[in-house]
Amino acid sequence: MKNNHEKNILVFLLELISISPLLIILGNVIPPFPLKVHFIGFGLIFLLCLWLLVSNPSKKWVIYYAILLTSIQVIAQSTGLKSTLDFFFGPFIFIIFLDILSNEKLSIAILNKYKKRFYFLLWVPISIATLQYFKFLPLTFWNATYINYAYIDITPIARPNGLLYHGSELAILICFMSLNQLFKKEQNSFWTLLSLILISVTTYYKSLIGCSILIFIYFLAFVNKGLVSQIKLFSMQRLISYSALIITIVVFFAYHYFTGIHKKTGYYFPPQLLTGRGSIWNIFTDGIQDFSVWQYIFGNGMGSGVDIFKNYASAKNWYPLTYQSKLTVQYDAHNALLSLFVNSGISGILFFILLFKMLFTQVKKWGNSTSWNIRVFVAITFIPLMTLGITIPIYDMAIYWPCLGFLVVEWKTQCIEQTKINENDSSI
Repeated sequence: MKNNHEKNILVFLLELISISPLLIILGNVIPPFPLKVHFIGFGLIFLLCLWLLVSNPSKKWVIYYAILLTSIQVIAQSTGLKSTLDFFFGPFIFIIFLDILSNEKLSIAILNKYKKRFYFLLWVPISIATLQYFKFLPLTFWNATYINYAYIDITPIARPNGLLYHGSELAILICFMSLNQLFKKEQNSFWTLLSLILISVTTYYKSLIGCSILIFIYFLAFVNKGLVSQIKLFSMQRLISYSALIITIVVFFAYHYFTGIHKKTGYYFPPQLLTGRGSIWNIFTDGIQDFSVWQYIFGNGMGSGVDIFKNYASAKNWYPLTYQSKLTVQYDAHNALLSLFVNSGISGILFFILLFKMLFTQVKKWGNSTSWNIRVFVAITFIPLMTLGITIPIYDMAIYWPCLGFLVVEWKTQCIEQTKINENDSSI
């Protein structure tokens, strides 16, 4: 009876997670009654995940860490409720997905049903954004009034948004739709990836275009197993060697470049780096230097990034203050890892490393090609950080986690199918 009850809750949870791209659109289009639709939907998802984790003895450690970190920050009066929920929302979903797969709590058929629905719905905002680019659809509609601008030769250009609140969410969807092609038939993946590169052009995000191209190159170089793999110019060993050499050279020059900047200015980042992110990171560098040991371990508090920006921005690290008396804007860390450290310190970073280690432990057992699984693991772990040039706190963004969860479901499905093919071939 308990297993049936848990199964019913898991199915309802997947029902909600699978329509999350639609929930975000509805939440921004439909006026709140009294809350936005996606706040209600994601709130239910969070509560269901919380209940499942509490009722599972082997997963209670996650709850203990959440209580510990939240309690420490509440006592220090440095935490925000919404930021805390945003922080733990993703890990809760991710652990539930891994638990379903590792303990086979739902059949692959059921998981595939919701996975297909999710990826179908991903095309909705992506298609809307493309139509917005060609001006077949308006950028704003009813309650969805937010417009994000790109500046081309000082001219503001309204970015297509797919009726999502911010283009960073749209960028995440395009990134994961591209990553999903790593598991498809090679010929279909090749053309779909090219199409997604063209779609990324319509968003006006240069970094997203670069991320899409990076996924395409990674697919050709490391992941594909069919026709293209037969016409590679280099062996895998040589390709890995060349890649390692290139990375070493890039790291060497980057180190000398940033240390040179530090010698001249006292900061490691040029102010205009990545359209002004350098200035933001310099401000946070100043703030972190004043952290106590306690803050280094447990962070400055959930959502406290804007306070650090407000307290440490000066004419030296924030140019507008040279001609205005007070700040007119307040920014968060604008970086996935930096935001994670500010919110939760070293303990939070180790927590997220543990989450991905749990995934790595699982995928090594899937299928018959451990090396292929490792290459895919590297792709889905690190490439999403480049979605907008490592300039967004991606782990705080709710849509990232359903994308990652269903991508892992697709991964497991393909490994199972490949295992069956190999077994059939060996039995002939």
